[in-house]
Amino acid sequence: MLSPLSRIHGAPIQDLKRPYLIPSFVLPVLLLLVLLLPLQAVAVSADPPSVVVSGRPLHSLAAGMMQGIAEPDLLIDGEGTRRFVEPSDAERSLLAGADLIIWSGRELEPGLAILLQQRRHRGQVLEVLASKDLKVLPARDDDRLRDPFYWLDSRNMLILLDAIARLLIEMDAERAPVYERNWQRMAAAIGEVDRTLEFGYRDVSGVPVFFYHDTHQYFQQAYAMHVAGSAAAFGAGPEVDAERLLDVRNRMSQAGRTCLFTEKGLAEPHLDLILSGTGVKAVELDSFGVSLQPGPDLYVQLMRESFEAIAGCVGESQTQETAGTAVDPYAPDVRRFPERITPRYLMMDQFGRSVSNRDFDGRVQLINFGYTYCPDVCPTSLAIMSQTMKLLDEDADQVQPIFITVDPERDKPEILKEYLAYFDERLIGLSASPEVTKRTAELFKARYQRVPAQGADPRRYTMDHTASLYLLGRKGEYLTKFAHGLPAREVAERIRDYLRE
Repeated sequence: MLSPLSRIHGAPIQDLKRPYLIPSFVLPVLLLLVLLLPLQAVAVSADPPSVVVSGRPLHSLAAGMMQGIAEPDLLIDGEGTRRFVEPSDAERSLLAGADLIIWSGRELEPGLAILLQQRRHRGQVLEVLASKDLKVLPARDDDRLRDPFYWLDSRNMLILLDAIARLLIEMDAERAPVYERNWQRMAAAIGEVDRTLEFGYRDVSGVPVFFYHDTHQYFQQAYAMHVAGSAAAFGAGPEVDAERLLDVRNRMSQAGRTCLFTEKGLAEPHLDLILSGTGVKAVELDSFGVSLQPGPDLYVQLMRESFEAIAGCVGESQTQETAGTAVDPYAPDVRRFPERITPRYLMMDQFGRSVSNRDFDGRVQLINFGYTYCPDVCPTSLAIMSQTMKLLDEDADQVQPIFITVDPERDKPEILKEYLAYFDERLIGLSASPEVTKRTAELFKARYQRVPAQGADPRRYTMDHTASLYLLGRKGEYLTKFAHGLPAREVAERIRDYLRE
């Protein structure tokens, strides 16, 4: 096919019977037209996309991504925690005109679910709890429902941040550089929060705690918090099961040192009855960000304040015990929460060879714990490791990527060999007996736990596990951890910083 520039007055050049002489005064005009042709092919949007977000933690991600461009609309404001039941006329109009609607799901916003089913809106819709990339847990009291508190695992928010970034760049490509800068900034901030929580809760994870509302299942699994029980399921209303309430009260009395956490903005009519005679104090959390200013910083602030509130209560007994402990520069408040990572291992690789942490002296090691049957987290981590190695380019020779399985029962060397080949040929996969695997994980302060599948073959199980990437130095010493989902470019840049030291 001939290009537009190959035609004059609509006739192909090769079809002209005689030379066509262009008057000199016409040339500048033609040149101007030629220069304008590419511009005509590019769609330019004067306005950024209009974005409507259902709740505060979710709105914080969108606000951070759109900083310097526009401000997304927050649909559920004010009370903050009310379930979106019946939209007003103004809210209906706002939704109808939105280019992008981001909402959690019917468990938190049943009225919005009905409205969106009617398709009275023009734009795209992102339902968070329907995402296959996120770790979405069933509600503990009703496995037909999804647990809606996904944002209390910051790794979920890192994954969601990527999804929102890609949507906005696709919808508004001309502002892609701004979105990418905001993306990097938000990912770094959330990643730091995740690292803080990973470090912070290790030494208090054995203290049993209670919740009035069952809101912290994600937090519990992500950061090894020991939740001993809750008085009410979320959304249960004022009617609380008396037997359940009495059971929680009795177990709190027997637990000795413990805490009961409540939620700002949620009704707790039987709180005094639960606490009476137990000696347990109630600590209020603000998981919805009700008291915080909406905007890009809300989510990070919410998670940090929750951390301080929970750790401040359950960590009091550890404060005196760990006084005088040497300070780890990579852990927050290490006098209260010492990390004590000792990165040692002796295991077998995917080729049947014995491998130890000393085999890579002179190189830094990038290590991830996981398993080959992992549905989402592990493939994401391995893809980030592979991309990191590519970004390191010539520096990659100084880095050894390693995958340690926490599922030795199924992950035999031949399985690891086949699995890792899909990601990067430089990856070493390590396995050992269950006893050695457990000891290795303990030395790294990595957590894992078998989670049986409900009503299924006992061999069909998942493994809940620490998803961070560990970085060891040239002498095998522990340097730092990278939060799950931290972009490969961030990981590569920080590794380069260590290599230059």
